[in-house]
Amino acid sequence: MRVAHFTDTYLPRRDGVVTSVQTLDRQLRHAGHDSLLVVPRHPDVVAEVGQQLLTLRSLPCGVAQLRLAPWPRQRHVDRVAAWRPDVVHVHTPGPAGLLGVLAARRLGLPVVHTYHTDLDAYVDAYRIPTRVLRVAVGAYRRRLGGLPPAAADGRRGLLREGVRMLLDGADAVVVPTPAVLDRTSLPVHPDRIRVIPTGVAPASVTTGAVEDFRRRYGLAAGDRIVLAVGRVNEEKGTALLLAAFDRLLATHPKGRLVLVGQVYDPELVRELGRRVVVTGQLPPAEVAAAYAATQRSRGVLAFPSRTDTQGLVLQEAAHAGVPAVMTDAGLCARGALAGAALCAPPTVAGFATALAALLGNPVLARSLADRARRAALAHTPGAYAGAMLGLYTEVTGVEAARVAA
Repeated sequence: MRVAHFTDTYLPRRDGVVTSVQTLDRQLRHAGHDSLLVVPRHPDVVAEVGQQLLTLRSLPCGVAQLRLAPWPRQRHVDRVAAWRPDVVHVHTPGPAGLLGVLAARRLGLPVVHTYHTDLDAYVDAYRIPTRVLRVAVGAYRRRLGGLPPAAADGRRGLLREGVRMLLDGADAVVVPTPAVLDRTSLPVHPDRIRVIPTGVAPASVTTGAVEDFRRRYGLAAGDRIVLAVGRVNEEKGTALLLAAFDRLLATHPKGRLVLVGQVYDPELVRELGRRVVVTGQLPPAEVAAAYAATQRSRGVLAFPSRTDTQGLVLQEAAHAGVPAVMTDAGLCARGALAGAALCAPPTVAGFATALAALLGNPVLARSLADRARRAALAHTPGAYAGAMLGLYTEVTGVEAARVAA
């Protein structure tokens, strides 16, 4: 099987889409399939051994470290055609994703979309002007052609129109959890929607790596770590977490909040107390050490986001034996952990109370951590790639060897 993946977000930026695409690419290559990643070019990124990248000239767009690929042209389609893919897999809705849709249509290839991102939440969180969305939707319509314009007004209406154009004619649309469908109405027939969570493998961490992490960030032996992994900005719920942690310190003075992730909103972390540590974006090995340090401190993962469609960090923490506190009731109940987390109201008092409940009740914390680990073990990288290969076979008719789970 020859699979061409299209994503507008890629290294050195780290997020759930990047992790999902990398995981799938590696598993497909490990099973003997050909996988091509079509991504915006960045001077600091080189291909892994055996990895095939088709990089597109790009420019930073000033939003969350994203880079914009060029507007897709026939010459870009020709570069994709030269690789001779069997199927196109589109992971994002930007120019690179649009190129994937355009290439699939012009080359007569089946196309699979993964709806990784809650676009409704993001378009509001980043306050994208209506006039910008209107221009973008018009440009997409002119590029894709053949689609009658639909009445669209306001940010949400324009966004739905853009999504409708991208998903029109898709052979299949993948969502990582059923929770996505609770908050988003996708403009495709239900028969074409598949729920396929991204698999996460346990990480191996040495005692030395954990101690190095603790020393580097001044974490004392008695500290109880409240860990948050992800972008530091309003859209991920950072303001709620900071306020809740400040309240938590009244009853748990040994708490230490550790924010691991790129800071996109400096105002949020401009004036922090000494009990808060901001590490910035870290490589995977150091993130694994952060989880292990949290587990050894009998700490907790704080997940205040209500915009995630899966939350891979929840599975990463589960593998490390770290229980989680969430605010997204739908994702908690119908996500990859299948309810094995403590769900708090999305308020300062509610989130602080839930954090305190896990820090103060080791029996409850261990029970949730054990349940979460069992749930995470059901979603392996091999199972993820195997499910995707089954879907590729379904839409192409090309038989593919299964990936061992």
